Amino acid sequence: MSENQKLWTKEEDLFLEEQYGQMTFQRIGEHLNRSKESVNKRIIRLNLRSEENCLRKKWTTEQDTFLTENIDIMNNREIGNHLGKSPSSVATRIKILKLARKETLRRWTGQEDEYLLKYYGSKSLEHISIRLQRSIPALESRLNRLGVYGARAHTGNITVYELAKCLQVDVHTIYNWIQNNRLPYKMTRARTRNFIGIDVLAFWKWAEQNKELLNFSKIPRNTLIPEPDWVKKQRRCDYSNRPKHENKKWTEEEDARLWYMFYEENRTQQEIGQLIGRSRHGVQRRLNRLRKKKLTS
Repeated sequence: MSENQKLWTKEEDLFLEEQYGQMTFQRIGEHLNRSKESVNKRIIRLNLRSEENCLRKKWTTEQDTFLTENIDIMNNREIGNHLGKSPSSVATRIKILKLARKETLRRWTGQEDEYLLKYYGSKSLEHISIRLQRSIPALESRLNRLGVYGARAHTGNITVYELAKCLQVDVHTIYNWIQNNRLPYKMTRARTRNFIGIDVLAFWKWAEQNKELLNFSKIPRNTLIPEPDWVKKQRRCDYSNRPKHENKKWTEEEDARLWYMFYEENRTQQEIGQLIGRSRHGVQRRLNRLRKKKLTS
């Protein structure tokens, strides 16, 4: 192994195992600051392409059955989201099976969206499904379209990647919380692979006891519902206490200093923020941008 070759960490392997099949190699590489070729080699090294859990590109009998049963109540995008297929793949399969919709699908109305957003998290999807006369997969797909990520009718969990996106933090931060700060999680098996599931209610309970680890002012309202009442107060508090240099533009000198302190001196993001007058989250976001910039340059 060459001196410049970066070793894979346990956190990166966990992320790779969880997102394999859900994200392209290119996107995984961007998140891990690695090349697409490196991701591919690591997948082979971890034996993720074993016969048991290899990705299936062909349509299965179960998928055809689901398509046939739901073609009149779900559009191609909703069916694709449920089956892990693209809308164009669904459309092609409909032609191959010579299926046809009995009538034009009912469009979502503003009133339906309002009801869904208001009661999701406080009422079950089964209840909302009956009220709106929509299937549960259709509700899950609509929630994702409305920006409510991680809708899970059957497990009640969201993935590490979804949680990181909701909190606007790096996915490695979530893995660090799991390993070092006892963020509760549960290993869940879906189809042919395992992934880490995090219950939203359990997360909020943990967050209330670990407020110093999060910047609540950066978390959009109701991005993880149901959102406890105390979050609103904490969000205002974090916003009031934000660093005075938070909106200050980064200079080339600061970028170089940041990169050196993080990768050469192995300082934490918290330490770097205190030294250069930036928030820990500001340091984290800047590091992410610098990694992507170096990756594409």
